[in-house]
Amino acid sequence: MTFYSALLPPDQADGPDARPVMVACRLSWLVLVAGWLGLVLRGCIISGFVAGGGFILLRQFLPLTLALPLLAGGHLFLALNAAELRQWELRLRGYRPARGVYATGPQAALLRWMEQNRARSLPSVS
Repeated sequence: MTFYSALLPPDQADGPDARPVMVACRLSWLVLVAGWLGLVLRGCIISGFVAGGGFILLRQFLPLTLALPLLAGGHLFLALNAAELRQWELRLRGYRPARGVYATGPQAALLRWMEQNRARSLPSVS
């Protein structure tokens, strides 16, 4: 089971963007392998480009024997904090945090969250 944090969209959002975003609180394997580029692919544009700039500067000013362990540690640090970075960037876009749930996948998390919050219904799909 994984804990999923729910972030509610801004009040003016309508249509398919009106459903909550479920962010899994776990290590991101994509970010571990790809580093800052993985963050960008996960939707963390600001964090990804800031980390990418830092990694490029680190590689330019340090010899390769010192830069490689720091880059590997940076990848691990970003992978462990990818969920928090994703939540931070969603809050910058106007999303509001709500109570999270434990589930086996994102769809199951959304259904479990909807069961606990019956007052908030999703728009019907037609």
